[in-house]
Amino acid sequence: MIRDLGPFTPRRAHKLDTAILAMLLNGVHDRHKGRVFVLHIGCGTGEAGLPFLQRFRDDGWSGLLVEPHPASFARLEELHSASDRVAVLNLGVSDVPANLPLYSLTPQAEARSRRGPRGRASLIRDRIVPSDTPDDLVVATEVPFLRLDAVLRELGVASTQIVAINAGGHEVQVMQSFDLAALGPSLVLVHTTPGTSGEDNCIAQLAAANMVPFRVADWLVGVAPDRLSIPLEELLTFFRKGLGAAQDDEE
Repeated sequence: MIRDLGPFTPRRAHKLDTAILAMLLNGVHDRHKGRVFVLHIGCGTGEAGLPFLQRFRDDGWSGLLVEPHPASFARLEELHSASDRVAVLNLGVSDVPANLPLYSLTPQAEARSRRGPRGRASLIRDRIVPSDTPDDLVVATEVPFLRLDAVLRELGVASTQIVAINAGGHEVQVMQSFDLAALGPSLVLVHTTPGTSGEDNCIAQLAAANMVPFRVADWLVGVAPDRLSIPLEELLTFFRKGLGAAQDDEE
């Protein structure tokens, strides 16, 4: 049951996003006593984005990390080469198995934009390639794409505590390729664009799996009711409610 907590409205709510995500991960960790398995689709090099790397190294988490872009995968594989708890796969995920072109920019093209993200790739060319980019600065790499349910069945993965999906605009097709409810995650994180039909579709799929949807930063968050432990002490500490702590006037 969701109860009204009153008229509290943070002035800069976006500044809470990083801490909220961390508390969600801590809630999963506490609920499952540190036995957390992460299924991450489109994880890039594994160094940026969601803060799973530290959890794998320091908190004993395990996982299956899937990344289609060959260059990003090479770094991902190197990063976890010594781990016996993290498996990595170089392939794409979609609702239909096929070999599909994955678009990315050459290092020279990425260097043109100092502020632009590095190592991005997508099945949707326009998401990656600015309209004025010459063709010789665009790389199209054919990558095998499989349904996720087939991959999980082959590997014997029947359940997971966290599902994260960042598929460069292909998130809907990823979610349609497996039975989310059957995996029983406590937390789902999907990288979507607010106000789009794609996000609406993902929200509907979360609801069908009995997940409650929220938005935190760039992530559509699905929370399974009664499957998270509330880290109350760190929540109160974050809002500086400890005895003798200075109060935050901005919030």
